[in-house]
Amino acid sequence: MTDESPIALHAISVSIRSKGGSRSFHLCVRLFALSLFCTLIFISPLRLSAQGAASVDDLPQRATAARNSGNLPAAISLYHQAVQQKADWAEGWFYLGLLNYESDQFANATAAFTSFLKLQPGVPPVMALRGLSEFESSAYDDALRDLEQAVLHGAANDPHNEQIIRFHYAQLLTRAGRFDDAMKQYQFFADRHIENPDLLAGLGLVGTRTAILMSEVPAQQRPMLEDVGRATYTFLSGDNEGAGRLFNTLFTQYPSSPQLYLFYATLLYRDRSNLAIDAIRNEVAAMPDNGYARAVLAFTLMIAGRFAEARPEAEKAMEQKPDLEMAQIALGRCLIETGTGPSDDKRAEGLLNQVLSRDSNNLEAHMAMAALYSRTGRREDEYRERMACLRLEK
Repeated sequence: MTDESPIALHAISVSIRSKGGSRSFHLCVRLFALSLFCTLIFISPLRLSAQGAASVDDLPQRATAARNSGNLPAAISLYHQAVQQKADWAEGWFYLGLLNYESDQFANATAAFTSFLKLQPGVPPVMALRGLSEFESSAYDDALRDLEQAVLHGAANDPHNEQIIRFHYAQLLTRAGRFDDAMKQYQFFADRHIENPDLLAGLGLVGTRTAILMSEVPAQQRPMLEDVGRATYTFLSGDNEGAGRLFNTLFTQYPSSPQLYLFYATLLYRDRSNLAIDAIRNEVAAMPDNGYARAVLAFTLMIAGRFAEARPEAEKAMEQKPDLEMAQIALGRCLIETGTGPSDDKRAEGLLNQVLSRDSNNLEAHMAMAALYSRTGRREDEYRERMACLRLEK
């Protein structure tokens, strides 16, 4: 960076912090703002500098001097005065947000970043910073919206940004009950061999399907969650044998938590379906009224091509959980493969259409539809579904 870049110079001293369950999650965050705002300057260098130069008052210079000297209260006051006089000064709004964030004044930081985004909509790094500010001020729904958009548009692409953004994003996805999406964020850490007690606890929340933040975890539950997270992390890291040993220990150590069988099965079922089937059968035996477990069993048997075995489990799952997407797909596909007439075909099509009406990008549903239309000779419909499958598999 050159001396002509005030944002870059300041960013060297910035430390992004988080409260609650993630203060101990140290992941090179001191470099976060440097990397993030190098990206910002790359996106729009002229617009920021031009707006800063447009101010005829000395407030921007005084604010910069206070910021560079580390006098945050004075800098915040001066930036606040400056943007009140010149509301279209984007750089001023940015620094006002950043300094408020550093001072743990998260609501004020959110408001300042919002003003910046009104002037320069959709800048991913600033959306990420607003999302982190919202997280810290407990505006979790807003934080999820902003971090999701920031990740979607590349704010997490830089290595220094990715850790802190994905960690908070994963927590918010877990809180929202989007466990599979949260798992995808945690996969990033396992791929890079980044391990931490908070991360393991977060994975434990995903594994136990507990839709809360880590800061809300009762202290007595933390050891179990870390144990579940460690087994899950081991699996995500590619050590299947080690994960198997850890999960077997969990089954013995926590016999009153039979949902762990189900979770382990969901990890296994796509690549190691036979092991998954055994694990899920244990779950169904322990909790015969668990419609979700039956749906997973039916789906796993379906993936393994064991349609005759899958169909009765899918029927039972539909009785217990008629709106469960996994059960609808499993039963629909089993009806196609084991059906004996038009009534079974019609029922299968109805079930799969229910899934696609909610999720038009569901690959398994499109694959089942293609199989149905192939069997019934509806060539144009089959072609359409196969094209959809090819699109989704890319």
